[in-house]
Amino acid sequence: MFDVLERNEKESAKDYVLRVMIDNIVSCNLEPGEKIEEENLLPLLGVSRTPFREASLELDSRRLLEIKPKRGTYVSLIDTGLVEEVRHLRSTLESELARIACRIFTPEDINLLYENLVLWKMYMEKKDEKHILLYDKSFHAVFYKRARLGFWYELSERYAPLFDRTTILSLRVRPTSKILSDHEELVHAIEKRDEARAGAIAESHMSRYLENIPQIIQAYPSYFAK
Repeated sequence: MFDVLERNEKESAKDYVLRVMIDNIVSCNLEPGEKIEEENLLPLLGVSRTPFREASLELDSRRLLEIKPKRGTYVSLIDTGLVEEVRHLRSTLESELARIACRIFTPEDINLLYENLVLWKMYMEKKDEKHILLYDKSFHAVFYKRARLGFWYELSERYAPLFDRTTILSLRVRPTSKILSDHEELVHAIEKRDEARAGAIAESHMSRYLENIPQIIQAYPSYFAK
């Protein structure tokens, strides 16, 4: 079921469409391979064709939609090779960020991460996918923002939805205990200022996808490009 989010104050029509479409693509409300029915979505979003099509072009450039001339626009199938590239990029960036955190994070920063873990665990117990992903992303965002590496964050977030789709599907087919313990161990390592261990945990954490992908493909074979 398509989820219509509330439009933010001063948010442009294009940015609003982008945000809503990405949310529905990541959650697989818009399933991989599904045709986008523009006529049905425009009334739901309350926008005109122009910002919708501008957003569609942007999503095509981000590999989330595929515009097929004379055939229509489709949600891109999940390309495991492309997802692996995004995973590897994030693994490299966040392993280094974990090491940086050991040097610069204050007790207040570390407490912020612990608070995130408490809320994240609660939403895991409730199996609330949207909030699980929200708090997962906010946990990782702390590292980029605290290190003042905004371009790294912008680069990572531009293509993060390609990876986020597999995160949501992983939550549906695999236990979440290992993901939670990764975050807990990472915060403990940062608190102890153990750069080597923090970097290794961050890298290992981003490799969970490799453990999960066979089960995801088995459960959702039609979602993946051949």
